[in-house]
Amino acid sequence: MTGVSAREPAAGRTDASRWLLRRRVLPDPGLRLICFPHAGGAATFFHGWQDRVPPGTEVGAVCYPGRQNRIAEPPLISMDDLADQVHAALRTLLDRPLALFGHSMGAVVAYEVAVRLAERDGAAPVALLVSGHGAPYLCAAGPPPDTAADDREIAEPAMAADPALRGSPQLLDLVMPVLRADHALLRAYRPVRTPRLTVPIVAYRGADDPRASEDDMWSWRAMTSAAFRLRTLPGNHFYLATEEAGLVADVMDACRGGANGDAAGTATGPATAATASAVPLFVRRSSACPFDPAEDFARLRAERPVVRTTLPTGARAWIVTRYADARRVIADQRRFSSRAAVNGPVPPPEPPEGFPPPRPGVFYTYEPEEHGRIRRMLTPEFSAQRARVLEPRAETLADRHLDAIERAGPPADLIADFVLPVPRLLFLELLGVPLRDAGRLHHDLALLHDFHPIHEAQAGAFRRLDAYLRELVETVRATPGDNVLGHLATAHGAELSDDELAGIACQLLLAGYATIAGTLGLSLLALILDPVQAELVRDGRARPDRMAEELIRHLSVVAFGKVFQAKQDVTIAGQNIAAGEYVLCHLPSANRDPALAAGLDRLDVTREPTSHLALGHGAHHCLGAELARMELRVCVPRVLRRLPGLCLRVPVEDLRFTPLNAAYGVESLPVAW
Repeated sequence: MTGVSAREPAAGRTDASRWLLRRRVLPDPGLRLICFPHAGGAATFFHGWQDRVPPGTEVGAVCYPGRQNRIAEPPLISMDDLADQVHAALRTLLDRPLALFGHSMGAVVAYEVAVRLAERDGAAPVALLVSGHGAPYLCAAGPPPDTAADDREIAEPAMAADPALRGSPQLLDLVMPVLRADHALLRAYRPVRTPRLTVPIVAYRGADDPRASEDDMWSWRAMTSAAFRLRTLPGNHFYLATEEAGLVADVMDACRGGANGDAAGTATGPATAATASAVPLFVRRSSACPFDPAEDFARLRAERPVVRTTLPTGARAWIVTRYADARRVIADQRRFSSRAAVNGPVPPPEPPEGFPPPRPGVFYTYEPEEHGRIRRMLTPEFSAQRARVLEPRAETLADRHLDAIERAGPPADLIADFVLPVPRLLFLELLGVPLRDAGRLHHDLALLHDFHPIHEAQAGAFRRLDAYLRELVETVRATPGDNVLGHLATAHGAELSDDELAGIACQLLLAGYATIAGTLGLSLLALILDPVQAELVRDGRARPDRMAEELIRHLSVVAFGKVFQAKQDVTIAGQNIAAGEYVLCHLPSANRDPALAAGLDRLDVTREPTSHLALGHGAHHCLGAELARMELRVCVPRVLRRLPGLCLRVPVEDLRFTPLNAAYGVESLPVAW
């Protein structure tokens, strides 16, 4: 699943009378409020809301298959199918303003429907109201668990919501098929692409809800470029019943534009284009070709090689655009410190009291001597020899996922089906992270790679990641395995505190598979769009090592690597930079600099490798460089050979790219062959 299905809604009846229950149908409503029940929930739960809303407001609720007047129908097992059918029903109601409210599973369904309304109809709800569930960012992204949950685990929330189920085994037996189906549907939900809406979002939770923390609910902030508000009400996961009056009043306020005074809008007609800020210069790509740096950089290299920019946090920084200057900054640890990155990849203005001490173990913020100490411990784990040992495992993972793609047949999304899972599984195995935890980590890491200033959600992601890694370190200390963390604990256990070992794991996760996946996805797209280069790879005329190096250079998915801070006044290319000012080295620009070699704007998979900076340089050379090279050598030729005639199913203009991300990439890659 990629956030929204590219196909048309499934065949079948999708009329509103079948999918929506409305206690009172108004002839000319000023607002339609559509509610989405929780897993196993009944649409009639929301019927009482009709008595609490202002006159002119019509309340409807989605009636999922398998319950109430649709009890004879089998429940749906795909979130795509469910959202497609609801979306088709709502298309008949777009003549009036529309708001969507979803609780628990219903929040995810409501989000998916809002995405479909935007992308297929150009229509925007006046508000998306979500309750009791983490955003799609936090939904599992890894493979489904090997074992299904038992009935007791599935039934417990339903019995908490409806005491009648606890007292009536016969009634519970009757609804168990629905509960099992909804549970399986959520377990199978894999939102690889999570589009940002232009719709105001209000998130609600019960203060005592163990299944929806405040951090979880803040993650909805990342799902919209419009207003966001978080409200906490008394009660547990099913606070809706006890706090119904206050909740409905707040929902109506939000629909009228009451979210912190920001107008939510009053019409559901065709949505106007989002008034998004221009992509900042420091991550901007070409409008003509997604693989190239913005056209500005050729001019800047020639005329103004060091230029000021504003980061999304409001901090100011200098951008270095030429190869020689960038190489000098990266290598010069005496004049330039990477300490500025302590608060994240894009730092805020330095507070008057200075930054806090570096996070233990996050060694790219360490001063040179301590930085070197940690790198020496890690170098054997990421050496060329170690990459060769891992190569058969990479081949197995690649073949397994390609086998699955071939069995399913076209179409496929190469990002969801291959590009993300192969590097992720290999890296987590190498590091020593249980694969069952891949999903919970993936979306927190994605949040931390995001350059949008969504600090509350990112702070929550850091807290969850810290807590998880501390538990993992305890396990590793007790039973070290044959992996990076196990080797560190065994060989250097006395030299590393638990905090430092957890910090090292944190940095490796943040710098790990995302950059490899970004490069792999863009590599496949670039070769699909360039059949001549693809044929050179497919028939072996391009040496795998040269192909990998050229793809890494040409794509340069990491825009700047690290944020440096000048330790003293310094001059670069005639530009004076004061001590304390931030400096970014724009790697895509540096790696196209004619001073490095001729013809670097062109992809040439047979090119003799250059000393490019896509993997850093000197003490800041990427630890995982050999791993990245190996995975490209293994994966790219395999895909081209196993899927002959590989082609895009959509125009390249319809693809979504991620410039405001620590690892540039493409969100989905729908293909046929």
